[in-house]
Amino acid sequence: MTAGAGRHLVWALIAAGCTPLGLWVYDDPVVTVSRITLAVGGATPSPSPVVVALDLNNVNDYPISTERVELSLRLDGIPIGQLQRDSTIEVATDTVSTLAVPLALERHATGERLRALGSGTHKFDVRGRATFRTPFGIRKVRFAQEGSLVFGARGDG
Repeated sequence: MTAGAGRHLVWALIAAGCTPLGLWVYDDPVVTVSRITLAVGGATPSPSPVVVALDLNNVNDYPISTERVELSLRLDGIPIGQLQRDSTIEVATDTVSTLAVPLALERHATGERLRALGSGTHKFDVRGRATFRTPFGIRKVRFAQEGSLVFGARGDG
């Protein structure tokens, strides 16, 4: 192998092995539903009787923050509520932060329907997107979670 060919091989290996720095040292946070609360038949502690709490798991060794959170909730296939909110929430380094958000109710989420959903086991479907500010710029992270919750045992889900 000639000296020129050797240099080309070295540069090719370096170029192939390089990953853009922001993708190499950054992992998107993991967004999961930690709880869903239905406050039916009584005083509502928040502006909405439906609250979804999200766990934001920052696996990075530096803090990040939310810029915007958007989500929708369905219970037993019925649209219950949604949220589109610009907000800055600091998410500490290598930890899980919880964000509880009241939802704007859909027209299908009548008081009667919420009372019916307020007890027993129901299927939930949460879909959304969280926008995070990181040292490497703005990142949009989609999340979706389905499952079953028992409501009414302790007043919430």
